[in-house]
Amino acid sequence: MTTVRVPVPPVARRTVQVLVADEDLAGRLPAATVDAARPFAVASLLWPEAGPWRPEPPREHRAAHMGFLVLDGFFARRVDVLGRPATEILGPGDLLLPWEAERTQPFAARSEWEVLEAACVAVLDHRFAALVTRWPEITAALVARAVSRSRALTLPLAIGQLVGTEVRLQAVLWHLASCWGTDDREGTVVPVHLTHDLLASLISVYPSTVTGPLRELRDRGVLSRRADGLYVLQGDPPAELRGSRRAPTLART
Repeated sequence: MTTVRVPVPPVARRTVQVLVADEDLAGRLPAATVDAARPFAVASLLWPEAGPWRPEPPREHRAAHMGFLVLDGFFARRVDVLGRPATEILGPGDLLLPWEAERTQPFAARSEWEVLEAACVAVLDHRFAALVTRWPEITAALVARAVSRSRALTLPLAIGQLVGTEVRLQAVLWHLASCWGTDDREGTVVPVHLTHDLLASLISVYPSTVTGPLRELRDRGVLSRRADGLYVLQGDPPAELRGSRRAPTLART
């Protein structure tokens, strides 16, 4: 599980050594490559504030831009088809390319991005791509990260097919916890603030239907909510839900 850390204020940091900030990425590479590339694999930092996010596509060298690597914070990508939204949550370790054309034809689908928590991303632009061109294994590791994310999308689809809102909620909360959760004395903390609307969109139900099942989970001692609004899962995940993917480890940025 990844410990999500409060990022250093943007006035203090403008660039980051990517192989230092993202330990999982470095762990995919030969040690000799990490040692040689570490001082060169430097990216600019961007600090999106919470709220709607519409990053402009690069005006130049767009074909060489590799996107944004999330170091801190959380994003939501919502796709709406005929008034029924579906949501994907992205966080530390995920690679984003928000301006990539949506392939939604023939559907009249609408896609929106939102920053859920104040975030920090590394900008893997054409300059970064040029700096690491001597080490193609770095590019290959980033591609593998993107492929892992695309494959992980089938899990929320499967969760949406489970029978019962309560079991869907448990499944999606443990899935998020397996990616980015932190352990403390209270249990496993899901480190992103989840509204009823957001939870409902994650499990493909109407917002009004999650209130009762959330209360039932709290009454059973399976789930609690801290004073800061974060959900805490008690004990271990149900046996049938174990084995979710583990998150990459990110160093302090």
